[in-house]
Amino acid sequence: MRKPLIALALLSLSAAHLPAQEPGRVLNGHKFMPSRIVQAPFAISHFGTSTGGGLAFDLKTPFVDLSGDTVGTLTGDVAFMALGFQYQQRFGQWFAARIGFGGGARLGIDEQSVLAQGVTGSFVWSVGATARILQSDKVILSGTLDFGRTDLVGLDPFGFAQKVIEDSLEVGENNLVGTAEAINAVAGVRVGWAPAPWIGLTGGGATVGIDLKNLGVIPIGLQLSAQTDAFSQGGADLVARSWSYGLGVFYTGWDDFSVGLETTMSLLDRRDTDDDFEAFIATFNLRYWP
Repeated sequence: MRKPLIALALLSLSAAHLPAQEPGRVLNGHKFMPSRIVQAPFAISHFGTSTGGGLAFDLKTPFVDLSGDTVGTLTGDVAFMALGFQYQQRFGQWFAARIGFGGGARLGIDEQSVLAQGVTGSFVWSVGATARILQSDKVILSGTLDFGRTDLVGLDPFGFAQKVIEDSLEVGENNLVGTAEAINAVAGVRVGWAPAPWIGLTGGGATVGIDLKNLGVIPIGLQLSAQTDAFSQGGADLVARSWSYGLGVFYTGWDDFSVGLETTMSLLDRRDTDDDFEAFIATFNLRYWP
């Protein structure tokens, strides 16, 4: 019984010293680099943008007849485009709130994928907050909460053709253009750890960043990242979940500004089929800490 009480007392003492610590993205001399797919554990002010695009290869869409039997498969490549913006504002020494906006598109780039996947446009907005719980010279622990909504508008010629075959043109629901929305809320914890000035790691969505500048080489940082999440770009018809793995290259010569290129490979788990596929996206990321 004494050990939990001692641990609780130590935790309270640590939390009591938080106001004396200046919030920032530096632990043990290591400047943590931003990631498009992994939320940082720092409750500090920043704003940033990401712009990019990518491809998904050999996406297969089954063609089903009126009896529910698969009579063929359409195969093609799909292109993705995305633009995102996020602003986070610090309040006091331990809390920050943020808001984000983004837009994107998914479209087929050959004859079969244009027919099977059509064109999907999306608008994404989100609000969230980060609360710093504990921090030392090398470690930070924070809690996060995010709420988001995705609005989708799609042109679906393949689905339209199937509905025409099944229900005829007289049915009012046979629309070529459809809309949908998805709402999600995510709560979790984020951990940051810098065992040395040249390396930093985060958890709750993982990153490993190496700053070559602190090794006496050049002001370039390399970062590996990994995250699993619901995939909002494609809509409910595309996938249930994705696993993303990224590699980023950043310039680390500035204290309050970061510019970099991040490439991501996502393994996409499609609903109601064993035919999963891969998508690749590259984004140009800018981040400023005022």
